[in-house]
Amino acid sequence: MRAYIAKRIEKLRGNMKKENIQTVIIEKPENVMYYSSFNPIIYSMPVLFIFDVDKEPCLLVHALRAAHAREESALDNIQVYGQWGNNKPVAVDIIDAAKAILGETKVNRLGLELDYLSVDTYRKLVKKIAPREIISVTDLVCRQKIEKDSWEIQQIRKAAELTDYGFVQTLEALTKGCSEAEASTEGQYAMRKLWQEKFSDAEVAAYGTAGGGKVDSLQVWCLSNEHIAYGCDCPRNYYPKNGDLTLPMVWATVNGYHAETERTVMVGNIDAFKQHAYDSMLKAREAIFKILKPGIAAKDVYRAAANVYEQNGFGQILPGRVGHGVGCTAHDLPSLTMNNELILEPGMVFTVEPGIMDSTWGGVRHSDTVLMTETGYEVLTKVDSGSIKISIK
Repeated sequence: MRAYIAKRIEKLRGNMKKENIQTVIIEKPENVMYYSSFNPIIYSMPVLFIFDVDKEPCLLVHALRAAHAREESALDNIQVYGQWGNNKPVAVDIIDAAKAILGETKVNRLGLELDYLSVDTYRKLVKKIAPREIISVTDLVCRQKIEKDSWEIQQIRKAAELTDYGFVQTLEALTKGCSEAEASTEGQYAMRKLWQEKFSDAEVAAYGTAGGGKVDSLQVWCLSNEHIAYGCDCPRNYYPKNGDLTLPMVWATVNGYHAETERTVMVGNIDAFKQHAYDSMLKAREAIFKILKPGIAAKDVYRAAANVYEQNGFGQILPGRVGHGVGCTAHDLPSLTMNNELILEPGMVFTVEPGIMDSTWGGVRHSDTVLMTETGYEVLTKVDSGSIKISIK
């Protein structure tokens, strides 16, 4: 990881110089991971990535996380705050420690993630460091993360393999007559077994919160009929039956990087309206993949799918987007929306999922994880993406 992290930091340094930013302090877990390769999993004691443009980057961790950080971080300069064991802290308080690391040099322009920092943390940083100016570096960081390097793509490939396998096993469980909850459990267990057998040298932890960690990111949830319109919710003790639509959604994170496989499944014979919606969804996907290539604008991808839905009578329930970026988060840039003029380029990874939903009947959606290549695209999720119909045994 060291070579990849070094390249990311050098690119950040160059962008900071262009924007005349002297120092950045980053706290958002996914971004700290991006620049350090360290995820403590639980964030009850925050981690900071501190980078003065003319100095060595620093990872500031609580004393409790020191051993973990020294083992997994790609950075050499790891500093400690707080008290735990025999670690020698820079300071007990995290903001005092950040100030000590920056030293007495006056900070002219300080870059912070203004979309993420709490008001309390912001005020303390302003008071202790007293920069002449504060600017948001949210867009700067997001723009850098949008194009994936080869290591990132490798992790997403692993995650995609896990999600494909989880979907196949969830589908098999549904075919046997399992409930949403039972089928989701079987899919998650299958992913866990595959990780154990093939990828156990990789972390499947996601990013936690101040209140708790997320050691296992291997997730399946299955929603049926009107429940699909919730978008995201826990599976229920519902047994899909003939005429239903059911949607297994399978996500995984490997070494901090996300992939997803989602497929709407027809249970037995569905009514004519649902069949029309399902067929329209497949046609919308086909329209996207027909034009998808480097150089196209995100809004044109959206319009390709929206045109199909409008032509087929679904213009009143168009989706807000037909795909979203994936990487260190499940929902990242680029977002394939109607007004996004961003040009798609090689190295970008996003989902293609032109779905429609309505609370009266449910919804239809297939979601694939897709990599933009130099000449076109590669679908990283490989399971059947056509009409999927099962008969309950």
